[in-house]
Amino acid sequence: MERAARLDAQEAALDVLLASLGARVDPVEDARVARLDETAPGYAQYHRIGHKRQTAYRLLLADRAAAHRGYPLVLDALLADDDLSSPRWFAQVLLAVGGRRRLQEELLAAVAGGDPLRQGCAVGAWRWADPPYGDFGKRFPVACREAAERCADPWARERLAG
Repeated sequence: MERAARLDAQEAALDVLLASLGARVDPVEDARVARLDETAPGYAQYHRIGHKRQTAYRLLLADRAAAHRGYPLVLDALLADDDLSSPRWFAQVLLAVGGRRRLQEELLAAVAGGDPLRQGCAVGAWRWADPPYGDFGKRFPVACREAAERCADPWARERLAG
């Protein structure tokens, strides 16, 4: 899956999550971001995504009931985030409202049966899902290896095999 498609999917998931929270993030014009986008295409979208993620995160932290209700949408946003460090924000919310076991079950299921984006993002999110619950620490790498063998998408296969 190409980077632009991954960014589009991530932004779409964040837009759905923000809409469910009754919020939206209006883009702020920033000359520095525009200059960076000229040399690194996609940077402006990546920057906008960061603002949306932080807005959703702050709203979810402030309203635990909304985090409970929005668990599936928060999970969708997490499983559309291909960055290696930013998944910690939504993983933290999901751990708080659903617990370690539930989140790790969701990540394991995404690797085993998700589309390539969800598979690759689940691998990145795993490190933020606390110490493995029960035998999940053994099952997750096996599921990743098996999914990598079946995966036709080069980006996801690399993440799964990593």
